[in-house]
Amino acid sequence: MRRKSEAKRNAILQTALAVFREVGFEAASMSQIAARVGGSKATLYNYFSSKEELLLEAMHASAREHGENIIALIGSNGDVRAQLTRFAHSLMQVLATEETQQVLRVAISVSGKSTIGRRFFDLGTEVVWQRVAQFMGQQAQAGYLRKDDPDVMAMHFRTLCECDLMAHLLGAGPTLNREQMNAKATLLVDLFLRAHGNNSEKCPEPAHLV
Repeated sequence: MRRKSEAKRNAILQTALAVFREVGFEAASMSQIAARVGGSKATLYNYFSSKEELLLEAMHASAREHGENIIALIGSNGDVRAQLTRFAHSLMQVLATEETQQVLRVAISVSGKSTIGRRFFDLGTEVVWQRVAQFMGQQAQAGYLRKDDPDVMAMHFRTLCECDLMAHLLGAGPTLNREQMNAKATLLVDLFLRAHGNNSEKCPEPAHLV
């Protein structure tokens, strides 16, 4: 019974996120979401107390899935440059998708009226960037990075990885093929290691993007 309830909850979250992405928070209704799921508004309210809670939980579920997949690309051992490049490439791919941009626009649209935007941002920090900071600390202890503040290093790396995010949200982001995106990820990691790599880390000249 619990498995069935969990499956129903997940179906509601996926459907709700699709509706919010398509029409926005204000235009979306619990009746509309219930009709797509196949049920009544009462069923939705058995799982979520309000439309605001449903939006937050739907965004959280999506963020956790993407976050876990991306964070799995870095670990405590191995080539730091290669791991950070894979991470940056994967994150930039996710941020460049229309699905992600639609979700972020919905979060921004409600941010001035509720705490949803801030809570969504905090979850992203918790799921991904706190763990990136832990990784940075481990690499510093192993001698691959300078012994700088891990949280500051993670913040700097986040800023580099999200450099095109505002342009994407405004519909002006660059369209990059896989080769161009990989070149950009390589450049971002080069820049990061020039600031935080230890003295033995030989950083090549930054690649030039086409």
